[in-house]
Amino acid sequence: MTERHEVEAALWEEFHRLNEAHFAGALQLSELVVSTRKKYGGYCQPHKRRIVVSWQAFLDHGFDETLITFRHEVAHLIHPNHSAAFWALAEKLGCPPDRKKALPPKDRSAGWWRYIYECPACSTRIYRRKRLTRSSCARCDRKFNPQFLLKQIS
Repeated sequence: MTERHEVEAALWEEFHRLNEAHFAGALQLSELVVSTRKKYGGYCQPHKRRIVVSWQAFLDHGFDETLITFRHEVAHLIHPNHSAAFWALAEKLGCPPDRKKALPPKDRSAGWWRYIYECPACSTRIYRRKRLTRSSCARCDRKFNPQFLLKQIS
């Protein structure tokens, strides 16, 4: 597979296979995009019934990894979060249980991150491409807590 439309066609075939095998054909997907703008992984917009996967991730990691990402996003059509029910469904669809994050791009340079934040309590560093506004450390408290407000260090 070398063309984006071939990858997209193969992912549509996989969607139809998963839909018949696990959802009796009831699952709906309006749009499937293989995007050149996304650097890694993919995302799902359940309310729009839309899944976007990365062309760059396909080039870096191959079709098998793209399939795993796609199956992960199909599970988000049912569970738009990362709950235990989501992970059970993702595993049932063929997403390995040890795969909690998408593989990063192979060509990521050291300066890829623009912003580095640090928790004042536990010193955990958070690396972001986009600026955060009023975010707190999730390791110290799962809900927003101003006591653990992240400080920009770079």
